[in-house]
Amino acid sequence: MLELLKDRTYIRYWLAVVASFLGDAITKITLIYVAATETSDPVLYVSLVVIAQLLPSGILGAFVGPLADRFPARLLMVGSDIVRVGLVLAMIPARDSPTLLLVLILLTGIAKAFFETARITAIPLIVRGHNIPTAVALFQSTNHTLNLVGPALGGLLLAFASVSVVFVIDAVTFVISAILLASMAVLREVPVPGKDSGRESYWKSLATGVSGVLAVPSLRFLAVILVPVMLVLGLFTTNLNSQLLNVFDLSAFNFGLAQAAFGAGCVIGALTGPPLVRRYSDRGLLIGSIVLFGVSLLLLAPTGWLRDSLGLGVVLAWCVVAGIGSGLFQVPVANTLISDLPEEMRGRGVGLLNALMINFTILGVVLGGLAADLMGIALSIIVAGGLLLPAAALLAVASARGRRGGGDKDSRTSGDAAETEAVS
Repeated sequence: MLELLKDRTYIRYWLAVVASFLGDAITKITLIYVAATETSDPVLYVSLVVIAQLLPSGILGAFVGPLADRFPARLLMVGSDIVRVGLVLAMIPARDSPTLLLVLILLTGIAKAFFETARITAIPLIVRGHNIPTAVALFQSTNHTLNLVGPALGGLLLAFASVSVVFVIDAVTFVISAILLASMAVLREVPVPGKDSGRESYWKSLATGVSGVLAVPSLRFLAVILVPVMLVLGLFTTNLNSQLLNVFDLSAFNFGLAQAAFGAGCVIGALTGPPLVRRYSDRGLLIGSIVLFGVSLLLLAPTGWLRDSLGLGVVLAWCVVAGIGSGLFQVPVANTLISDLPEEMRGRGVGLLNALMINFTILGVVLGGLAADLMGIALSIIVAGGLLLPAAALLAVASARGRRGGGDKDSRTSGDAAETEAVS
């Protein structure tokens, strides 16, 4: 990881992504604040804001992929940042019109869909000569950290400055990102075209990408494994805050500590990933991380029993364990996605699988609310964790049968991973 941090190209890219992610996090909390305090129906509009922020990436992610395979990442990322500058500034006069504000949020989400697809597609260009799992872990840990710092910073800005000032600061973060990315020559490289891809229409290219991604055994396995995990992750994301605030009845300060503990666990999980990737196959680590995440949710039951006698410490410990399971899972997912996608269809593969993750997360969010109403907040989380274990067992059996049959080659053995590390 130290070698990456000494690479000037990587550092410039990392700083650009940090600025863009920070802008996203500040914008998110600011818009939720505006919807909660300046609309006639706060509950409805807060829900609509959250949906408007997520929906474009879920719906459009797969459709952005063919463009990421045809145009330089620099064009898509810088263009996305510049568009978001204008959209965020336009939100200042649109505050009094909830409908117009929601339209601007949707357009911002569309721009983010372009940015994220190009960002992930460009990682192999940025980390040339370095170990991809380490770069993935650094990105994931940075993202988890910003998810904690961004809302906190946004809250402080809202407390000491006007909403308009906060929107201006958000816009500045996207300007910084655009300037840094525009200066990177490596991002100007045109993607390597596949056979006959230059003569394909957009829709033909999209269909070829879908069939090409699903033709890779490791990516097909990844697509299957993402469905149950993202459903549970969406449910958990929905009900975690309710569990901490309503069931555990934490004060505002203790709630902040619990959120920090979960974020710290996510960072630990992300940073633990690269050594494990070098030791185990991506597929084995995927299944193992699912088991860990499922067990962490099951541990909510004894956490509830022990809280009265042991106090806040047991709640914080549970948050850390749940965070480790969530953070660790994302490392083999991202590593498989980046390492096993054919270069000529990397954009389409990233867009397709990213859309799959987001859509099933949204579905999990919806199911989380229904499950909490039906069986209670805590029980819904525990049952979701229990369902992950048999799902992981079935996937492990299917994987073992595929390897014995020789028809489903694993994406990476530990020896291959060690060789990659040695080359880097």
